[in-house]
Amino acid sequence: MGGHERRQVRLAARIGTVADARRLARRRVPRPVFDYMEGGAGSEQTMRDNTAAVEAVGFSPRMGVTTGVPGPDLRTTVLGTLVSMPLLMSPVGFTRMMDPAGDVAGARAAAGAGTLFTLSSMSGHTMAEVAAAAGVAAAPWFQLYFLGGRAGAEQLVERARDSGYGALVVTLDTQVPGNRERDLRYRLSPPLVLNRRTVTKMAPLVVAHPRWLADLARDRFRLELVNAAAVQAEGRPMSAAEALMHWVGSPPRWEDFEWLAKTFGGPVIAKGILSGDDARRAVDCGVTAIVVSNHGGRQLDSVPATMTALVEVLDAVGDQVEVLVDGGFRRGADVVKAVALGARAAMIGRPWAYGLAAAGQPGVERVLSVFREDIDRTLRLLGAPSVQALDRDLVRLPPQG
Repeated sequence: MGGHERRQVRLAARIGTVADARRLARRRVPRPVFDYMEGGAGSEQTMRDNTAAVEAVGFSPRMGVTTGVPGPDLRTTVLGTLVSMPLLMSPVGFTRMMDPAGDVAGARAAAGAGTLFTLSSMSGHTMAEVAAAAGVAAAPWFQLYFLGGRAGAEQLVERARDSGYGALVVTLDTQVPGNRERDLRYRLSPPLVLNRRTVTKMAPLVVAHPRWLADLARDRFRLELVNAAAVQAEGRPMSAAEALMHWVGSPPRWEDFEWLAKTFGGPVIAKGILSGDDARRAVDCGVTAIVVSNHGGRQLDSVPATMTALVEVLDAVGDQVEVLVDGGFRRGADVVKAVALGARAAMIGRPWAYGLAAAGQPGVERVLSVFREDIDRTLRLLGAPSVQALDRDLVRLPPQG
């Protein structure tokens, strides 16, 4: 283990909560990079509401029922895959600017934790690299944007299929990029380019982060969207700018799910559902699962918090499909609340990105471990012998105003 790796391990050991990972990440990376991870759309009301809605759900523990029971069983299945806990990793774009190991580190950490990793279309790593890092125990999922329009999307789906990805996650809430005012402040917009010229331009913000800069320099400032660059048009690779232009003009529609499922040949998941009506529409279109999500508050501001929308979606579709949820989860206890309400699992984006930015792969591993420890602790205190035993009797919803 070299000096860089030893330093990452030491930093990861300082992570006892997601807040610790966030604090370390803020110190390590320049402000524009941190704000890209942290920021939301508009006034960031939805981003704040996500966390508040999770915190507003209370517990109703059962006493005197755990005598003689060993440690609770945290395992569950998601789309038939056994995972070690009901926590999955959401797609996060441009992770290579947080740490050069990026999505490869995320996939390795997920594999080590026995859970599922979702690769963003906006990744700096190829599908093959990330699939190899995840290993064979739990094939990663691929999150799809229509980069290069429908023709480009079909190429990406075929590549995900051929690379062995276990599910296709179709994000529905990104017809255009959201109004992320923090990014606009630094004139950051896809496709991001980080090279000597742009780093020099941001020098006053970068100079205080020499280790981060040295890491990216060793990685040759590689932030290109490799999946977008792999899309072919008229016999040539598209530029990232071209692929993004076609993406904005061709967001996915409900009628696309039929050909997506046929082309991929595996589970197709609809991400970005916030209402019972859309959940029913997704089921009618044959999706395998739903992710209740508002993109972490990064797209349309002033939409429902995901924990609030989760109840509506679950009441609408029952057990017709598996329902996942992301947005606002910062503790293992938060995950337990979602599962008790009826979600199959919760997903995290910013927490693992904080861990990556703070301490590379060891930081991500530590964040996942923190969640696991708190899920275990919460089940013990609730009197629940397993994740499978969680139900709505164990939680208290806030009164409806």
